[in-house]
This record gives sequence, C-alpha cells and structure tokens, in this order.
Amino acid sequence: MINILAFDLDGTLLTSQKTIDPRTLAAIEKAKQAGMHIVIASGRDKNGCRFVYEPLGLEHGPHFLALVNGQILYDFEKKEYDLDDVLLPEDGLKIQEVCRKYNVEGIFCCGYDFYSYISRLGRIKKTVKTIVRGEPADYGLKAGASHRNFIDLPYKDITLTQDINKVCLVHSASFFDKNLDNLKADLKDYDVLLVGPEWLEIMPKGVSKASALDKIARKLGYTMENVMAFGDAENDVEMLAKAGIGVAMGNAMDTAKAAANVVTKTNDENGIGEVIDKLLEGNEDFLKVGII
Repeated sequence: MINILAFDLDGTLLTSQKTIDPRTLAAIEKAKQAGMHIVIASGRDKNGCRFVYEPLGLEHGPHFLALVNGQILYDFEKKEYDLDDVLLPEDGLKIQEVCRKYNVEGIFCCGYDFYSYISRLGRIKKTVKTIVRGEPADYGLKAGASHRNFIDLPYKDITLTQDINKVCLVHSASFFDKNLDNLKADLKDYDVLLVGPEWLEIMPKGVSKASALDKIARKLGYTMENVMAFGDAENDVEMLAKAGIGVAMGNAMDTAKAAANVVTKTNDENGIGEVIDKLLEGNEDFLKVGII
C-alpha cells in the first residue's frame, strides 16, 4: 500500500513557469488528508524549496525534504536534519581538473556558497550569453535567500575547505550529447547525473534521492514498496526504479521513463494530479503495471 508520495521539483511538480498547477495542489492536499506523507526530493537546498513546501503546508505534519539529491534530509515534524556523505577537498581538485580538460564551467555548491570555476574566455562568453538571453549569471542559485553567495574562483587548482555538497557542470546540450560518456568515465568515482539538457550534477557515490527515500520510509515504519515517486531526469532514475510505484512525467528523459512503472502526462498537464486521483480511487494495482 502506498503511504508516501515523493516529488522531484523542476520538470515534475513545477510547471514550465515554476508554479504548481492548482489541480495538482488539490490532489496532493487530498493525499495528505488521506494520511499520506509528502516528500520533496530535489537537487535544491531547503530555502530553494520554501516556495513549494509552504503552499503545500508541509511544515505542519509528518512530511520531509530530501535535499541536494538526497544528501540532506529534513524532518518537518521533528525539525531535524540528517546529512549523508559529502565531497572532500581532494574530490574538488579532481573535478576541477575535469573542468579544465573539457573547458566546462563547474559550480561547486558548498552550503549557501556557490563557487564558479571557469576559464577567463569562458567567463566572457558566459557574460555575453547571459546578456543576450537575459538570464542571471548565477543561474538563479542566489534566489530565495539574501545570504547566498555566487563567487568566481581563479582558474587554477583551488582547495575548498568547506564541505562540497555537489558540483554542477554547465554547458550546451550539444556538448553533453557529445561528451557525456567520456565525462562519466573520467568521473567514475562519483555519481554523474544529467538533470537537464545543459546541466550535469556530480554527487558522492551512493548518495541519491533513492537512498534518502529509503531512510525516510524506514523512519516511518515502511519500505520502498510503500513509496510512490514522481520524476523526470537522471537524478530521479534510481528512486523511480526502487519505489513501489515510479511515475515518470510525459516530458521526462527516456532513461526516467524506462525506469518507471507508469508514464503520466507532462508537468504542464496536471500529470501528477491525474495519478494521485487514480491512486486515491483504489487503482494502485493498475498503476503498478502502467495503466492509468
């Protein structure tokens, strides 16, 4: 029986306009009223999820956040954090070497400090690109909290003394299409996840949304069989595969769809709400075999 609903944010719970469809919001509220636990499972940090968990009312019940791709857990009811493995300074140096090899920007995420590692020419190209596109040079990482920092690093070996939660590699979709396999080979000591066409995330080995959900389930007296997980990208694949019911969005990557039990409509078409409604109507067995 499904007792826990876990949602990725970008491309899944959030529409293309970074909002929650009112019909989806209503479906999640019905699930809460039915006694289900809600988990936000995101690559974001806690402040980056605030605009989602506050409207969902997650602060007022036995609900959770699985942050930074599962590295950090937050229990709303107990107001407790649980931290998994982080990347060490020597990992940071290895990843900087890969950034230089492929001439790709690396964003080293250390708590609320985000360090941009990119060549001088790359920084100039990035500046032109952000002006043309009208997008923030910090990729929106500073949004939502006044104490976040986006810091430019010198383009040489830099030993970061803070814990590194994850590293994001940013480049064009065509670059990742061409170089993804080689990047994964060079970064074989880490979990390397394509979370968007222009965005790759590097995590400590074995730290994932799936491992976080397993901890949460056991904390509540359940197993992964009691979890329904929704996602769209490579950092969702393991939780989709290991959940009792994995649901991929219609807009999901092929790898996510292949890992899921069922594929629903897109994040702009109330795909989540449709599945939750079916679940609450007693159609769990049908969802397990991919029938909506």
